[in-house]
Amino acid sequence: MKKGTIAVQLTNGFGNNIFQYVAARLLSEYLESDLMLIPPTPDYYAIPDLQALGMNFEQKKIKNIINIVDKHYKSCYNRVLKGRDIILSGYFEDYTNYYDKLEEIKGWFPPVKTNENTLVVHMRTGDRLFMKNEFYTKPRAENYLKAIEKFDFEELHIVTDMPKWDYVTAEELNNMKFHLEVPANERVPIEESVKFFNEFVEGFSKYNPVVKKRSIVEDFNFIRSADSILFEHGTLSWWAAVLSDAKKVGVYGPWRPWKGSKNKNLSNIPLKNWFKWE
Repeated sequence: MKKGTIAVQLTNGFGNNIFQYVAARLLSEYLESDLMLIPPTPDYYAIPDLQALGMNFEQKKIKNIINIVDKHYKSCYNRVLKGRDIILSGYFEDYTNYYDKLEEIKGWFPPVKTNENTLVVHMRTGDRLFMKNEFYTKPRAENYLKAIEKFDFEELHIVTDMPKWDYVTAEELNNMKFHLEVPANERVPIEESVKFFNEFVEGFSKYNPVVKKRSIVEDFNFIRSADSILFEHGTLSWWAAVLSDAKKVGVYGPWRPWKGSKNKNLSNIPLKNWFKWE
């Protein structure tokens, strides 16, 4: 029988790509197929970071393709598809796809040494400071500080996409460039964004947080190395926490409440060392 290929169309976003890779690899191993990752563009910025985690971007020709989207993913675990070429197109952000395979999945990633007594807080601020559709449902500094009280740690590290961790002015924030550009009609008033971020700088100051600039994969591995992790939502931090040996993980319970019925179930993963915060 011809050996099939499971290809996955990657989207923009490193954390999204981890979900897409894991979904494709699990299926490829079940069907004893080759695995192929298709980047969104030939010069996609995350390729080097994904390669650093052991992902291969070698391309091959495939034909007689079956296209599979999120809602049909689980139905692909059927031996009748062995030998077929399949392209996965979607985000595959459903923890039930992976929950029973987490130990196996951990073995696919380079090991990291756990940093004892270290709490890492992952904060995607940047473009998220501007987005009107989610800004008013985001947890504030006081919510984070209340969640931090649940941890025992000696050092607090912040992993963030902000170019600097310090008080900002409206002019400074307007001039910063981030992962995504937010159109003017979709932005909250800049004064609200400034106030929101500066409250974090003020509130966290009592912990003397350590903030360093790293590459995407370095951020990912650093979060994985912490023995305590706190995050709001985000596919990068979710996978970093799932793949870690952290003794305690706090995940924002509502996840992304502005999505309503389309919200993902990722904060509901029943891992014994995880708790929800709001």
